[in-house]
Amino acid sequence: MTTPDFLTTIRDESARFRAALAECPDRPVPTCPDWSTDDLLWHLAEVQWFWGTIVSENVSEPDGLQHPQRPEGREATLAAFDDASRALQETLRDTPADEERWMWTVDASLHSAGYILRRQAHEALIHRVDAELTADIDVSAVDADLAADGIDEVVDVMYGRDHPLVTFAPTQDRVVELVATDADRRWVLQLGRETASIDGEEIDDANFRPAPNATVTATISGTAADLDLWLWNRPTHGDLARAGDQATLAAMDEVLAEGMQ
Repeated sequence: MTTPDFLTTIRDESARFRAALAECPDRPVPTCPDWSTDDLLWHLAEVQWFWGTIVSENVSEPDGLQHPQRPEGREATLAAFDDASRALQETLRDTPADEERWMWTVDASLHSAGYILRRQAHEALIHRVDAELTADIDVSAVDADLAADGIDEVVDVMYGRDHPLVTFAPTQDRVVELVATDADRRWVLQLGRETASIDGEEIDDANFRPAPNATVTATISGTAADLDLWLWNRPTHGDLARAGDQATLAAMDEVLAEGMQ
């Protein structure tokens, strides 16, 4: 598998995102129904501003950051997005990937400009899909290598990460294998539940952990792009093939039911 060019991905996907929304009426976003077109545009503008600032200013306490005020009107929001996206790309281009930077994950190996670069490439990709769906235009293809890396990130970071305050309890005979039919990649996931009590909040959620040596009880197959989109609860281009134990497949659906934005 070829390592994606994440900086080029941010540039290209951000441009597609902008183009899709520039003339789109302000309407609900199908994949994020609580948002409108302008909300989606401002969301990615603020996200790219935030991470560009984290990298360029080496911010160690992001809670103290003074976020920009949301502009009024489409043209002003587009201008804010252009500024934020340009600044993000420039600082990621100029900052060595191994330089330490703040990151929300407890995994210290991801506290780097390089991981922020990767994370923002996938952020731009998923919201570009949202933008094209909102504009009711054809959804552009997703590169297979980029999508496979996106699955890696979802499996290892977005869902399957460990946390010192969280207990993961595997469910016996609930192991699903994701198979990318166009990328020669497989991901084996042990399904179960994670529980925790954090700041007075009780957590009891369906989740999974990577388990490459576990005995598989169900399989979900499709292109890397479709698997990546499905994991993010976005519409796929083609159908995914589901086989094996139905309870395992239902348990995987439960993990993804809440979704990610």
